[in-house]
Amino acid sequence: MAGLSPKTQNTAPLALLVLLQLLVVYCLNTASFDINLLTSIKEAGGVMLAIGVLASWLSYLLPTGLKNTLVFLRLRNVLPGHRFIQLVEADPRIDAQLLKEKVPDCESLSSDHKGQNSYWYREFYRPVADQHEVASTHKSYLLYRDAATVSLLCAAIFVLAKLLLTESMSAFELTSGTVFPLAALGFALAAGNAGRRLVTTAVAISMAKAAIASDEVTASS
Repeated sequence: MAGLSPKTQNTAPLALLVLLQLLVVYCLNTASFDINLLTSIKEAGGVMLAIGVLASWLSYLLPTGLKNTLVFLRLRNVLPGHRFIQLVEADPRIDAQLLKEKVPDCESLSSDHKGQNSYWYREFYRPVADQHEVASTHKSYLLYRDAATVSLLCAAIFVLAKLLLTESMSAFELTSGTVFPLAALGFALAAGNAGRRLVTTAVAISMAKAAIASDEVTASS
């Protein structure tokens, strides 16, 4: 998977999350569930490919800023990086006093959300972006954020199809479409947690690496 962006790596997991929702909707509208359906889907690689392509396309329909707004329910200073000092202070892995020593303008940055995000990205995230813990958390954030977005779009598509394709969709109850917004809510909560974890993990690892480097310099002097 080396060389592929996290979003590209998430294509298959995103397709699986969408497929699971479709299966739940199908089950809610079917008197009996045929286990052979799972086998058929497993063997139909083209179906998974089509769902993956569709899910990826849907994930690009909304701009990144709007997707972040949906996850964190904020109109301004949406990202956790805009509040990284407050988040870090609540993280038991990080010494608040060491943070103040690491960030000279800590007090002024506390009220400057845009400055916080820029500082976090430049000083904490970029140096450790390739670390496994940081990269995997970033990947999880993107996956759940996009899954929440795609689920909401699927809900809209389901309702429109039910209203416009009355005869073709007669076997599907409108209420079964609640699967999509409920899934979107769950994915949004997971994305929010992953996003905040990304911010604090990047700071924790960055500060740990700096402490190790400082100890090595002290030991060699």
